[in-house]
Amino acid sequence: MSSSPTLLHLGLHRTGSTWLQQRVFDGLEGRPVPMVPDRAESARRIVLPREDDFDPAETRSWLQARADAIRATGGVPVLSNERFSGNPHSGWFDADRTFDRLRLVLPEAKVLLVVREQRDLVRSLWLQYVRIGGPASLRNYLREPDPGDHRAPVFDLEFLRFDRVVEGLDRRFGRERVLVLPFERLVRDAKDFLARIAGFLGREMVPPPDPSRRIYAAPSLVSASLQRRINLCFVRSSLHRAAPWPSPTIARLAGSAARMFGHVAAPLVEPSMRRAAAARIESRLAAVTNLRTSNERLAARIGEDLGALGWLMP
Repeated sequence: MSSSPTLLHLGLHRTGSTWLQQRVFDGLEGRPVPMVPDRAESARRIVLPREDDFDPAETRSWLQARADAIRATGGVPVLSNERFSGNPHSGWFDADRTFDRLRLVLPEAKVLLVVREQRDLVRSLWLQYVRIGGPASLRNYLREPDPGDHRAPVFDLEFLRFDRVVEGLDRRFGRERVLVLPFERLVRDAKDFLARIAGFLGREMVPPPDPSRRIYAAPSLVSASLQRRINLCFVRSSLHRAAPWPSPTIARLAGSAARMFGHVAAPLVEPSMRRAAAARIESRLAAVTNLRTSNERLAARIGEDLGALGWLMP
């Protein structure tokens, strides 16, 4: 694709991806970086096909038409999809394969990856897992499979060594074409966060009216504790195929009650639940190979003092 390169936003889950898609890459109010429409279609063409069914030439042509239409209006096209970086609840198992496919389809793309401190990210990912229908406790969500049980991919803590993810992107697209930002920068100063993206693209960014407003804020641990039990009984999904009494109506009503109870009970029990969850997550992260060293290498690569942002460092 000629002229202004497409911005490829890999969208790690729980790193502000939906906020960027709906409030920055929407192309509204003069924002010059509209998103290529239909994320489901981009996943269907790039992420989901088996190897023999993936057609990079046809997919490149499909993207060319949509990107050129955006360029014709003076915009910079954005291809954004959380699924491009894999799915955390299945261990990001196909992330590298998808990166390779994106390299075939968009070799000249500029790449944006947002990362998040691992302890905070793991807690947020489990809360998302419960919100979308998962029934497992935090303990079981983080539990390693039994020896020899490799029937299906599960959450994999080793992916959280983000320096390796960035190294792979640098190798595929070129270091100068890969921008990595910590999620904590978005939380602390959304306008500065967007300014860094603007500098990377060489285009001025128009921030949304309320850049601090979140989308899909995580539920409380109290609510999640109740919700996962509701999921176990009444919610059938790819995360849980054997709910004994699947009922969207009961699940919706019970979920509303769980959120209301969680809102009332949170001041009393949320602090102790947070401490227990933090201890469990920290214990499991201790098993990740050289996590602190990985963070140190990542900090050097992206020029950020990650320790000052709360990351685990040597």
